[in-house]
Amino acid sequence: PVARRKSCGECAKAKRRCDMQAPRCHRCAKKNIDCRYPGSGPPLSETVIPELEFPWLDDLLNAPGTTAWSGLLAEPASTDRAPKNSEIQPLPDFLQVEGPSMTTIARQEMTFAVRHFKTYPDKWLKEGKAPFINPRLYATHMPRALQDAYAACAVYSTKTEANATVAFAVIEAKANELLRSPNQASWTPLDLLAALQALLIFQFIRLFDGDIRQRALAEQAEPILEAWTEQLRAQTQTEQAMTTATAASWRAWLFAESVRRTIIMSLMLRGIYSLVKLGYCMLADSVTANSFTAQQQLWSATSAFQWNQACRECAPLWVHRMNFDGIFQEAKGTEVDDFGIVMMVTYKGKDRVDEWL
Repeated sequence: PVARRKSCGECAKAKRRCDMQAPRCHRCAKKNIDCRYPGSGPPLSETVIPELEFPWLDDLLNAPGTTAWSGLLAEPASTDRAPKNSEIQPLPDFLQVEGPSMTTIARQEMTFAVRHFKTYPDKWLKEGKAPFINPRLYATHMPRALQDAYAACAVYSTKTEANATVAFAVIEAKANELLRSPNQASWTPLDLLAALQALLIFQFIRLFDGDIRQRALAEQAEPILEAWTEQLRAQTQTEQAMTTATAASWRAWLFAESVRRTIIMSLMLRGIYSLVKLGYCMLADSVTANSFTAQQQLWSATSAFQWNQACRECAPLWVHRMNFDGIFQEAKGTEVDDFGIVMMVTYKGKDRVDEWL
């Protein structure tokens, strides 16, 4: 809304107080009427769904029996790497600092990331965890947003060609409830984290399923995804700088690491999808400003005792600003979790990571 605006269009016409919530104010949400702010454009119900065509992506997403690391990835369409010398091919020196990471992403790395993103809803459903959602953080209370997202994953897992319309109707309703949550102003940082994680799950389902309507609806939610990500980043500056050495407790570190991974995942999803849709990527400046811990034993610890033991026995594998040189020099493949591998492939290239593994 413009600076002088005090209410949405409907509240202004009715001469009622407006709380200016987005995407709908409390009064419009309660009365289930369209809520528009000046310059906000038509509501979703009046939006024409574009006919988007990504034939190669649809073939990839619908290929049965393929896994995230299947060896069936397409050849890279472009690369910034220098051509290999055909006569001199020395053995890799893992102790050598490699300098900056890739500045563009070839189709091979992009495809690898998309394959992994597609597995996260099912992984969370069946294993109770995802690379950016740790079940121990919500052991005593599961926020409503994540409950609805988990239910949507269960519905999505049963989707067939015959029941797709009903399944997507349920998923769409759950996503709309999240996007129109009336009490956003009172969310704690933990509530905001859970809402952002739930929205990411909905985005993974709807952006990469291949259904035209769901993809368009997910694109409509991108501004909210961006806004919630920036809110979480602004509210958790102290947590984002917290390491295993400075964390007050296991739970404090678990919340901080979940925040870091969720912010990175949100930025990464937007960047990768921009490459899929528009042919360019927006990763470099946004994601590289963040840090995370790639140590498998720290993220998978099930108790404070296990976490403290891992802190004593394992290198933390702290990745600052997406610099993976320390990982290549000091770590083994079994020490790095799935989240770290995806980030490494995206920033260093699949061939380099395969060589290291």
